[in-house]
Amino acid sequence: MRRFFILISLVVIFGLSCGSPTDSSNPPYPGQSQPPPSVHFFSFGDWGTGDGNQQAVAERTKAVCQTRRCDFGLFLGDNFYDVGIASVNDPQWQTKYQVMYSSLGIPLYAVLGNHDWDAPADPQAQVDFDLMDKDPLWRMPAFYYSFRFPEQGPSLLEVFVINSNNFASDPAGQAWLGQAIAASTAPWKIVALHHPIFTNGSHPPDEKGNYPTLMPIICGKVHLLLSGHNHLFSHMKNDRDACGYDQLVIGTGGRALYDPTPSANVVYSEKSFGLGFFQATSTSMTFYFFRADGTQAYNVTWQKS
Repeated sequence: MRRFFILISLVVIFGLSCGSPTDSSNPPYPGQSQPPPSVHFFSFGDWGTGDGNQQAVAERTKAVCQTRRCDFGLFLGDNFYDVGIASVNDPQWQTKYQVMYSSLGIPLYAVLGNHDWDAPADPQAQVDFDLMDKDPLWRMPAFYYSFRFPEQGPSLLEVFVINSNNFASDPAGQAWLGQAIAASTAPWKIVALHHPIFTNGSHPPDEKGNYPTLMPIICGKVHLLLSGHNHLFSHMKNDRDACGYDQLVIGTGGRALYDPTPSANVVYSEKSFGLGFFQATSTSMTFYFFRADGTQAYNVTWQKS
């Protein structure tokens, strides 16, 4: 595998005071009167191949969750290749999802990608798989939804999932996102969408033209965008506005990888299969990228004052 740029560890400030990455193995907080000490989760997209590359990332994810604890997982779209799920009984549920991830035993939230819409796929089937309780772990209650951790009482983190396939032409989805973010009291707010606003792979930045409608809604209100679509890992600095967010592109779940391309807003990038892993407290959030071979490639911490 080719490596691009140098391996670096960064501290990014929100609020704004310096700190360093920390590792925590705190157990889940037993009460609900205050946020838990930390929340841990993994994330990647572009995974549903059913091949050895997907299997390698799935096995590494299991190993990371066993040693560091995962409260949930977040899939960033293109959940099934080459075309998405046709029904709740599609055999791909078994061969490309359950056989890979059932042993994790944690909630697995999912975003819709462009391949999940490709005919004869029915994207509603991925929602119905959740609503019909076809699997105890799968979470996709709608094309647009949010979830927080912990679910009851004060939360540390809230994730807002949007359908980037048609967000720019969906006033209802835009209105929902603005209202959901405004109502959130979580210290950390993350927007998860398949198509990145800025990136450095084969697919161009903002391929679906979501930026003009998305930015007024999230500007100064969210800390991070999570995306897939380009099959590589990149930490991208926002250089298009002064809205104070970064973007992580983690399209590394199993589909054939892309070569990174030069970009002024790349902080770090590489062409490797692997997973992103997060741990957050009320004052800091640390991200790690682990390659499928078990090596840690990168980490960065964001701090709140």
